[in-house]
Amino acid sequence: MITKSRNKGIFHWRAVTRVLWVSLLLWVAGAPVLAQPSVGAMLSQPEILIGDQVTLTVVASYGAPVEVKSIGFDILNREPRLEVLDAKRFEKEGENGVRITEVEIRLTCFDSGYYFIPPIPVVYEQKGRQDTVSTTELALRVNTIPVTADSLQIQPIKGIIEEPANFRDFLPYLIGLAVILLALGVLFYLRRREQPPPPPPPPRKVAAHLLALEQLEALKKRKLWQQGAVKEYHSELTRILREYLEQRYNIIALERTTGEIIQQLQPKLDMDTAMKGQLRDLLQTADLVKFAKAQPPATFHSEAMDSVVEFVNRTRREELLVEAPEGQAGQDKSDEENT
Repeated sequence: MITKSRNKGIFHWRAVTRVLWVSLLLWVAGAPVLAQPSVGAMLSQPEILIGDQVTLTVVASYGAPVEVKSIGFDILNREPRLEVLDAKRFEKEGENGVRITEVEIRLTCFDSGYYFIPPIPVVYEQKGRQDTVSTTELALRVNTIPVTADSLQIQPIKGIIEEPANFRDFLPYLIGLAVILLALGVLFYLRRREQPPPPPPPPRKVAAHLLALEQLEALKKRKLWQQGAVKEYHSELTRILREYLEQRYNIIALERTTGEIIQQLQPKLDMDTAMKGQLRDLLQTADLVKFAKAQPPATFHSEAMDSVVEFVNRTRREELLVEAPEGQAGQDKSDEENT
Protein backbone atom coordinates (compact mmCIF):
# COMPACT_ATOMS: atom_id res chain seq x y z
CA MET A 1 0.00 0.00 0.00
CA ILE A 2 2.81 2.40 0.89
CA THR A 3 4.57 1.59 -2.36
CA LYS A 4 1.48 2.32 -4.51
CA SER A 5 0.81 5.67 -2.84
CA ARG A 6 4.45 6.56 -3.07
CA ASN A 7 4.57 5.83 -6.82
CA LYS A 8 1.40 7.84 -7.37
CA GLY A 9 2.85 10.85 -5.50
CA ILE A 10 6.08 10.66 -7.46
CA PHE A 11 4.20 10.59 -10.75
CA HIS A 12 2.09 13.60 -9.74
CA TRP A 13 5.18 15.54 -8.60
CA ARG A 14 7.01 14.89 -11.85
CA ALA A 15 4.03 16.09 -13.89
CA VAL A 16 3.86 19.34 -11.92
CA THR A 17 7.60 19.97 -12.23
CA ARG A 18 7.49 19.42 -15.97
CA VAL A 19 4.74 22.05 -16.32
CA LEU A 20 6.78 24.51 -14.25
CA TRP A 21 9.91 23.92 -16.32
CA VAL A 22 8.04 24.37 -19.60
CA SER A 23 6.50 27.61 -18.32
CA LEU A 24 9.95 28.83 -17.23
CA LEU A 25 11.50 28.10 -20.62
CA LEU A 26 8.62 29.83 -22.49
CA TRP A 27 8.96 32.88 -20.31
CA VAL A 28 12.73 32.94 -20.81
CA ALA A 29 12.33 32.62 -24.56
CA GLY A 30 9.92 35.55 -24.64
CA ALA A 31 12.11 37.88 -22.58
CA PRO A 32 14.72 39.64 -24.67
CA VAL A 33 16.99 40.62 -21.77
CA LEU A 34 16.89 39.49 -18.12
CA ALA A 35 17.61 42.03 -15.41
CA GLN A 36 18.74 39.21 -13.10
CA PRO A 37 19.16 35.47 -13.51
CA SER A 38 16.05 33.37 -13.22
CA VAL A 39 16.82 30.47 -10.88
CA GLY A 40 14.96 27.34 -9.86
CA ALA A 41 15.61 24.04 -8.06
CA MET A 42 13.90 20.67 -8.16
CA LEU A 43 14.34 17.16 -6.73
CA SER A 44 14.23 14.10 -8.93
CA GLN A 45 11.71 12.65 -6.41
CA PRO A 46 10.14 14.07 -3.23
CA GLU A 47 10.82 11.00 -1.05
CA ILE A 48 13.33 8.17 -0.86
CA LEU A 49 14.17 5.19 1.30
CA ILE A 50 17.09 5.24 3.72
CA GLY A 51 20.32 4.91 1.78
CA ASP A 52 18.76 5.70 -1.60
CA GLN A 53 20.00 8.57 -3.74
CA VAL A 54 18.16 11.65 -5.02
CA THR A 55 19.26 14.30 -7.56
CA LEU A 56 18.86 18.00 -6.79
CA THR A 57 18.99 20.10 -9.97
CA VAL A 58 19.65 23.88 -9.78
CA VAL A 59 19.08 25.91 -12.98
CA ALA A 60 19.96 29.56 -13.62
CA SER A 61 19.01 31.26 -16.92
CA TYR A 62 20.35 34.71 -17.76
CA GLY A 63 21.35 37.01 -20.59
CA ALA A 64 23.92 39.73 -21.14
CA PRO A 65 25.11 41.75 -19.31
CA VAL A 66 24.35 39.30 -16.46
CA GLU A 67 27.06 36.67 -15.69
CA VAL A 68 26.58 33.84 -13.13
CA LYS A 69 29.69 33.48 -10.97
CA SER A 70 28.82 30.57 -8.67
CA ILE A 71 26.03 28.37 -7.39
CA GLY A 72 26.54 27.84 -3.67
CA PHE A 73 25.34 24.26 -3.16
CA ASP A 74 27.85 23.91 -0.32
CA ILE A 75 25.09 25.30 1.90
CA LEU A 76 23.76 21.74 1.93
CA ASN A 77 26.57 20.78 4.29
CA ARG A 78 24.76 22.63 7.07
CA GLU A 79 22.42 19.67 7.35
CA PRO A 80 24.76 16.94 8.73
CA ARG A 81 22.31 14.14 8.00
CA LEU A 82 22.29 14.94 4.29
CA GLU A 83 25.36 13.73 2.44
CA VAL A 84 26.50 15.26 -0.85
CA LEU A 85 27.93 12.51 -3.05
CA ASP A 86 28.97 14.59 -6.08
CA ALA A 87 28.00 17.64 -8.17
CA LYS A 88 28.23 18.35 -11.89
CA ARG A 89 27.92 21.75 -13.63
CA PHE A 90 26.71 22.24 -17.20
CA GLU A 91 26.61 25.35 -19.43
CA LYS A 92 24.02 25.60 -22.25
CA GLU A 93 23.08 28.12 -24.91
CA GLY A 94 19.40 29.01 -25.24
CA GLU A 95 17.45 31.18 -27.74
CA ASN A 96 17.73 34.96 -28.05
CA GLY A 97 21.17 34.98 -26.39
CA VAL A 98 19.96 33.30 -23.18
CA ARG A 99 22.52 31.19 -21.30
CA ILE A 100 21.58 28.39 -18.93
CA THR A 101 23.81 27.16 -16.08
CA GLU A 102 22.72 23.88 -14.51
CA VAL A 103 24.15 22.02 -11.50
CA GLU A 104 23.15 18.41 -10.68
CA ILE A 105 23.83 17.38 -7.07
CA ARG A 106 23.46 13.77 -5.87
CA LEU A 107 22.31 13.43 -2.27
CA THR A 108 21.72 10.54 0.10
CA CYS A 109 20.55 10.17 3.70
CA PHE A 110 20.77 7.40 6.29
CA ASP A 111 18.28 8.78 8.85
CA SER A 112 14.56 8.72 8.31
CA GLY A 113 12.64 11.98 8.64
CA TYR A 114 11.44 15.07 6.87
CA TYR A 115 14.21 17.36 5.56
CA PHE A 116 14.11 20.87 4.10
CA ILE A 117 16.50 21.66 1.29
CA PRO A 118 17.61 25.26 2.02
CA PRO A 119 17.51 27.91 -0.72
CA ILE A 120 20.60 27.63 -2.94
CA PRO A 121 22.30 31.04 -3.41
CA VAL A 122 23.32 31.96 -6.96
CA VAL A 123 25.94 34.74 -7.19
CA TYR A 124 25.84 36.80 -10.37
CA GLU A 125 27.52 39.97 -11.70
CA GLN A 126 25.92 42.77 -13.74
CA LYS A 127 27.86 45.79 -14.94
CA GLY A 128 30.59 45.29 -12.36
CA ARG A 129 28.19 44.78 -9.47
CA GLN A 130 27.65 41.43 -7.75
CA ASP A 131 24.38 40.33 -6.29
CA THR A 132 22.76 37.06 -5.10
CA VAL A 133 19.48 35.42 -5.92
CA SER A 134 18.29 32.18 -4.22
CA THR A 135 16.14 29.25 -5.14
CA THR A 136 13.04 28.29 -3.25
CA GLU A 137 13.12 25.86 -0.32
CA LEU A 138 12.38 22.22 -1.10
CA ALA A 139 11.25 19.31 1.07
CA LEU A 140 12.56 15.75 1.07
CA ARG A 141 11.09 12.84 2.97
CA VAL A 142 13.28 9.89 3.89
CA ASN A 143 11.33 6.72 4.73
CA THR A 144 12.42 3.64 6.58
CA ILE A 145 12.25 0.23 5.00
CA PRO A 146 8.71 -1.07 5.49
CA VAL A 147 8.39 -3.91 7.97
CA THR A 148 5.71 -6.56 7.61
CA ALA A 149 3.37 -7.12 10.53
CA ASP A 150 4.46 -10.69 11.13
CA SER A 151 8.16 -9.92 11.13
CA LEU A 152 8.10 -9.50 14.90
CA GLN A 153 7.04 -13.10 15.33
CA ILE A 154 9.58 -15.81 15.94
CA GLN A 155 10.08 -17.48 12.62
CA PRO A 156 10.76 -21.21 12.21
CA ILE A 157 14.27 -22.33 11.45
CA LYS A 158 14.85 -22.40 7.73
CA GLY A 159 16.82 -25.07 5.99
CA ILE A 160 20.32 -24.54 4.66
CA ILE A 161 20.37 -23.08 1.17
CA GLU A 162 22.67 -25.23 -0.88
CA GLU A 163 24.61 -23.60 -3.66
CA PRO A 164 25.63 -25.59 -6.74
CA ALA A 165 29.03 -27.27 -6.55
CA ASN A 166 31.88 -25.78 -8.55
CA PHE A 167 35.50 -26.59 -9.26
CA ARG A 168 36.79 -24.77 -6.16
CA ASP A 169 34.74 -27.09 -3.93
CA PHE A 170 36.62 -30.13 -5.27
CA LEU A 171 40.05 -28.43 -5.39
CA PRO A 172 41.17 -29.51 -1.83
CA TYR A 173 40.27 -33.15 -2.62
CA LEU A 174 42.16 -33.00 -5.92
CA ILE A 175 45.23 -31.55 -4.21
CA GLY A 176 45.10 -34.25 -1.53
CA LEU A 177 44.78 -36.98 -4.17
CA ALA A 178 47.72 -35.53 -6.11
CA VAL A 179 49.87 -35.50 -2.96
CA ILE A 180 49.00 -39.14 -2.19
CA LEU A 181 49.77 -40.24 -5.76
CA LEU A 182 53.07 -38.35 -5.67
CA ALA A 183 54.04 -39.99 -2.38
CA LEU A 184 53.15 -43.45 -3.73
CA GLY A 185 55.17 -42.76 -6.88
CA VAL A 186 58.24 -41.73 -4.88
CA LEU A 187 57.89 -44.80 -2.65
CA PHE A 188 57.55 -47.08 -5.69
CA TYR A 189 60.59 -45.48 -7.31
CA LEU A 190 62.71 -45.87 -4.19
CA ARG A 191 61.77 -49.53 -3.89
CA ARG A 192 62.30 -50.38 -7.56
CA ARG A 193 65.52 -48.51 -8.22
CA GLU A 194 68.68 -50.54 -8.10
CA GLN A 195 70.12 -50.71 -4.62
CA PRO A 196 73.87 -50.12 -4.31
CA PRO A 197 75.83 -53.24 -3.40
CA PRO A 198 76.52 -53.59 0.32
CA PRO A 199 80.00 -52.58 1.41
CA PRO A 200 82.46 -55.46 1.79
CA PRO A 201 82.83 -56.82 5.30
CA PRO A 202 85.88 -55.65 7.19
CA PRO A 203 88.87 -57.97 6.86
CA ARG A 204 89.09 -60.69 9.48
CA LYS A 205 91.94 -60.30 11.92
CA VAL A 206 93.67 -63.52 12.98
CA ALA A 207 96.93 -64.43 14.67
CA ALA A 208 99.80 -64.94 12.20
CA HIS A 209 100.61 -68.48 13.44
CA LEU A 210 96.90 -69.52 13.24
CA LEU A 211 96.68 -68.29 9.67
CA ALA A 212 99.81 -70.26 8.71
CA LEU A 213 98.53 -73.42 10.44
CA GLU A 214 95.17 -73.09 8.64
CA GLN A 215 96.93 -72.83 5.28
CA LEU A 216 99.20 -75.80 6.09
CA GLU A 217 96.21 -77.93 7.07
CA ALA A 218 94.44 -77.03 3.83
CA LEU A 219 97.59 -77.94 1.84
CA LYS A 220 97.82 -81.31 3.63
CA LYS A 221 94.22 -82.13 2.68
CA ARG A 222 94.92 -81.53 -0.99
CA LYS A 223 97.40 -84.47 -1.04
CA LEU A 224 99.46 -83.01 -3.88
CA TRP A 225 102.69 -84.98 -3.46
CA GLN A 226 100.70 -88.24 -3.14
CA GLN A 227 99.27 -87.46 -6.60
CA GLY A 228 102.70 -86.77 -8.12
CA ALA A 229 102.52 -82.94 -7.90
CA VAL A 230 105.71 -82.76 -5.82
CA LYS A 231 106.93 -79.42 -7.21
CA GLU A 232 103.56 -77.74 -6.66
CA TYR A 233 103.40 -79.16 -3.13
CA HIS A 234 106.80 -77.80 -2.10
CA SER A 235 106.19 -74.46 -3.84
CA GLU A 236 103.02 -73.95 -1.81
CA LEU A 237 104.70 -75.19 1.39
CA THR A 238 107.61 -72.76 1.09
CA ARG A 239 105.22 -69.93 0.13
CA ILE A 240 103.28 -70.47 3.38
CA LEU A 241 106.54 -70.58 5.34
CA ARG A 242 108.01 -67.46 3.67
CA GLU A 243 104.74 -65.53 4.20
CA TYR A 244 104.75 -66.47 7.87
CA LEU A 245 108.39 -65.37 8.21
CA GLU A 246 107.49 -61.95 6.73
CA GLN A 247 104.59 -61.51 9.15
CA ARG A 248 106.38 -62.90 12.19
CA TYR A 249 109.81 -61.26 11.83
CA ASN A 250 108.96 -58.29 9.59
CA ILE A 251 111.41 -59.24 6.84
CA ILE A 252 111.21 -59.61 3.06
CA ALA A 253 111.01 -63.33 2.34
CA LEU A 254 108.82 -63.97 -0.70
CA GLU A 255 111.21 -62.18 -3.09
CA ARG A 256 114.47 -63.33 -1.48
CA THR A 257 116.71 -66.39 -1.87
CA THR A 258 117.18 -68.91 0.92
CA GLY A 259 120.58 -67.45 1.79
CA GLU A 260 119.22 -63.93 2.02
CA ILE A 261 116.35 -65.09 4.22
CA ILE A 262 118.71 -66.90 6.62
CA GLN A 263 120.93 -63.84 6.75
CA GLN A 264 117.97 -61.59 7.69
CA LEU A 265 116.86 -64.08 10.35
CA GLN A 266 120.29 -64.40 12.07
CA PRO A 267 119.77 -61.54 14.58
CA LYS A 268 116.05 -62.32 15.05
CA LEU A 269 115.76 -66.08 15.61
CA ASP A 270 115.73 -67.11 19.28
CA MET A 271 116.01 -70.86 18.78
CA ASP A 272 118.69 -73.50 19.06
CA THR A 273 121.23 -74.27 16.38
CA ALA A 274 119.47 -77.52 15.40
CA MET A 275 116.23 -75.63 14.63
CA LYS A 276 118.08 -73.05 12.53
CA GLY A 277 119.82 -75.82 10.59
CA GLN A 278 116.54 -77.65 10.09
CA LEU A 279 114.92 -74.47 8.65
CA ARG A 280 117.92 -73.94 6.31
CA ASP A 281 117.83 -77.55 5.11
CA LEU A 282 114.08 -77.36 4.56
CA LEU A 283 114.30 -74.22 2.40
CA GLN A 284 117.32 -75.48 0.43
CA THR A 285 115.77 -78.91 -0.27
CA ALA A 286 112.52 -77.28 -1.35
CA ASP A 287 114.49 -75.07 -3.76
CA LEU A 288 116.15 -78.17 -5.23
CA VAL A 289 112.77 -79.81 -5.72
CA LYS A 290 111.27 -76.70 -7.37
CA PHE A 291 114.15 -75.63 -9.56
CA ALA A 292 116.43 -78.69 -10.00
CA LYS A 293 113.64 -81.27 -10.11
CA ALA A 294 115.29 -83.30 -7.32
CA GLN A 295 113.59 -86.46 -6.15
CA PRO A 296 113.78 -86.65 -2.33
CA PRO A 297 112.57 -89.81 -0.55
CA ALA A 298 108.81 -90.10 0.11
CA THR A 299 109.29 -89.57 3.82
CA PHE A 300 110.75 -86.10 3.16
CA HIS A 301 107.40 -84.62 2.07
CA SER A 302 105.53 -85.40 5.30
CA GLU A 303 108.62 -84.56 7.38
CA ALA A 304 108.85 -81.17 5.65
CA MET A 305 105.22 -80.45 6.56
CA ASP A 306 105.84 -81.49 10.19
CA SER A 307 108.98 -79.33 10.35
CA VAL A 308 107.11 -76.24 9.15
CA VAL A 309 104.26 -76.88 11.62
CA GLU A 310 106.78 -77.33 14.44
CA PHE A 311 108.61 -74.13 13.46
CA VAL A 312 105.37 -72.12 13.41
CA ASN A 313 104.26 -73.44 16.81
CA ARG A 314 107.68 -72.74 18.43
CA THR A 315 107.84 -69.15 17.09
CA ARG A 316 104.19 -68.21 17.63
CA ARG A 317 103.14 -64.82 19.04
CA GLU A 318 99.55 -64.63 20.25
CA GLU A 319 99.33 -60.83 20.05
CA LEU A 320 100.52 -60.62 16.42
CA LEU A 321 97.35 -60.22 14.31
CA VAL A 322 97.24 -60.11 10.51
CA GLU A 323 94.45 -59.80 7.94
CA ALA A 324 93.19 -63.16 6.74
CA PRO A 325 92.71 -63.46 2.96
CA GLU A 326 89.07 -63.41 1.80
CA GLY A 327 87.56 -66.88 1.94
CA GLN A 328 90.22 -68.21 4.33
CA ALA A 329 88.61 -70.46 6.84
CA GLY A 330 89.17 -69.46 10.44
CA GLN A 331 90.02 -71.63 13.37
CA ASP A 332 89.31 -70.70 16.98
CA LYS A 333 92.21 -70.24 19.31
CA SER A 334 90.64 -72.63 21.77
CA ASP A 335 90.24 -75.28 19.04
CA GLU A 336 93.91 -74.96 18.14
CA GLU A 337 95.00 -75.26 21.74
CA ASN A 338 92.77 -78.30 22.24
CA THR A 339 94.40 -79.90 19.22
